[in-house]
Amino acid sequence: MKILVVNAGSSSLKFQLFDALTEAVLIKGHYDGIGVRGKEAACVRKIVAEERSDRGPCALLDHSAAIADMLKVISEWGLVSDPDEISAVGHRVVHGGETYSATTRVDSSVEAELDRLSSLAPLHNPINLACIRSLASELPKTPQFAVFDTAFHQTMPEKAFLYALPYSLYKKFGIRKYGFHGTSHKYVALKAAEMMGRNIDELDIVTCHLGNGQSVCAVKNGRSVDTSMGFTPLEGLPMGTRSGSFDPEIVLFLLDNGYTPETVKELLNRHSGLLGLSGISSDHRVIEERALAGDPDARRAADVLANRITGIIGAYAAEMGGLDIVVFTGGIGEHSSMLRSDVTSGLGFLGLHLDKGRNEAGGPIITRPESRVSAMVIPTNEELQIMREAREALKI
Repeated sequence: MKILVVNAGSSSLKFQLFDALTEAVLIKGHYDGIGVRGKEAACVRKIVAEERSDRGPCALLDHSAAIADMLKVISEWGLVSDPDEISAVGHRVVHGGETYSATTRVDSSVEAELDRLSSLAPLHNPINLACIRSLASELPKTPQFAVFDTAFHQTMPEKAFLYALPYSLYKKFGIRKYGFHGTSHKYVALKAAEMMGRNIDELDIVTCHLGNGQSVCAVKNGRSVDTSMGFTPLEGLPMGTRSGSFDPEIVLFLLDNGYTPETVKELLNRHSGLLGLSGISSDHRVIEERALAGDPDARRAADVLANRITGIIGAYAAEMGGLDIVVFTGGIGEHSSMLRSDVTSGLGFLGLHLDKGRNEAGGPIITRPESRVSAMVIPTNEELQIMREAREALKI
């Protein structure tokens, strides 16, 4: 039994085809740069199977073309002899609003709701929906399931997800904290409990998904009770180019001083974060290298990011009434020993004591044996989690 997982971004598409029973990846691929050059689109396609790989440019104007190419490759490489061998497709869908709190089989009513929710995620939901519709055309007999970034956070209590704005804005427009990266936070929290030999229902865990986009989540007894991203992915931590949280009066100040709404939006999303703080790069690898070499601009950016993460972990420990495990995941969380050291250096009062050697080796456990709170490095696997949720929805 085979399940296909599709993870589409604004100009990219990743896929993996799983053996649903063994959880083995039969083939995976990544299309990057879909349609970014208009009629001369030249994206890069990377495909990997057990005994074969291929990498090279391919002209794809849109995600529908990428879906068609993906299915062609899967067939030509001999992974399926008949499209009906694919038992289900699981899609990463960015925004499910308050409508969806679990993996959902897609039908015409779900498509209509995803279209309505596109106003909350205009760069992503329309692309997710386009992929769903393309696959419905290509694989009309195959059930498709939406796995939402926001679903895991639908367990947050009202006191955590409401903003102190007029309540009428929440009722009228749905303005509230939704949170993102939910599939990743769920996967690593479950994996941490499994690796520690503990029942997740008895643990207080903080998961830190740290990459170009970043968020922290408080997971109490297996349920998300708070998270740092909010109404949009702009809230929370400083990111590669996104500002994270700041005094909203600054926006009004900028508008009063010659900035337009468009330039403010561009500034907050593309010229802030690590890039804005350092003036060097949005890439944390560059920031870390320069900071270790003594560059004060890079050190400034690294210090601000670590400070914000530490503060959120401390706040979530208080919110949950305890802390058992801190998990680092994502490209930065998994690979930056400097950031992990900077973040955890202020958490000794909680009983977290880093082991320098284990941290530099990359874990998986990076705290000393006597540490009351464990810190762990766990590579995320959103595609595997999506496959599992689609499999569960099929009742396999």
